Amino acid sequence: MSVDVDVTFPRIIRSEFIKLRTLRSTWILLGSMLVLFIAFGAIAALATTGQIDDGRGGPPAALGLDPVTTVLAGAGFAVLIMSVFGVLAGAREYGSGMIRTTLAFVPKRLPVLWAKVLVLIGLVIPVAVLAALGAFFLGMAVLTGAGEATASLSDPDAQRVLIGTAAYITGLSVIGLALGIAMRSMPGAIATVIGGVLILPALLTVLLPESWRSVLKYLPSNAAAPFTEVKVRADMLALTPGIIVFIAWVVASLVVAGFLFARRDA
Repeated sequence: MSVDVDVTFPRIIRSEFIKLRTLRSTWILLGSMLVLFIAFGAIAALATTGQIDDGRGGPPAALGLDPVTTVLAGAGFAVLIMSVFGVLAGAREYGSGMIRTTLAFVPKRLPVLWAKVLVLIGLVIPVAVLAALGAFFLGMAVLTGAGEATASLSDPDAQRVLIGTAAYITGLSVIGLALGIAMRSMPGAIATVIGGVLILPALLTVLLPESWRSVLKYLPSNAAAPFTEVKVRADMLALTPGIIVFIAWVVASLVVAGFLFARRDA
């Protein structure tokens, strides 16, 4: 006796979740992000308190940053790791050929894309929030023990940066997933998300004429500055425009990925 099972969206989500959670690399990357984010925050706090010297017998290291920025020093590593995680979530099935099996069971392709996005967000957000809070509380404990200036979780700037950092990490992972699906190549998509999103802004700041640099504030990493930094430079966007521009980048990447995913052969 055969059983007719409808392919519903909740079942597609469950399938994508099973595929992602059963991969060892998923937990390695999520765990690495959590550990490195917290560890580098603690190291930065120790450096600020003078408990880490320069290794050459010189004076203790001093970062000269505000407390929140200091304890969230590991955010850059978290963004890098989760961007790569997003790429792997999007492009891995093309390398293994499993995408053909997936589309054989789910001929309508866009639900597969949306399921991948939701599963990725569901995995990244909790870990990103936990990592940011862990780095914050551990780093502040180190600063407090040394009598240094600290910030409280009730501080609006701290709340903005903590929430914004978790959102930025998640958004970059979604952009990575979209690039993985659009390019169908893990090396190419990883190089694009790292080079284009994380390295290109700094490079263009040096290379572009002064009159052209105003456009750089619309790049994803710079658009995120108003909600990931305590002290935002005057040449960056304000908070609301920054949020809108960053969301626009995430949405645009998904639109391109969805368009290509729906029209190309697997």
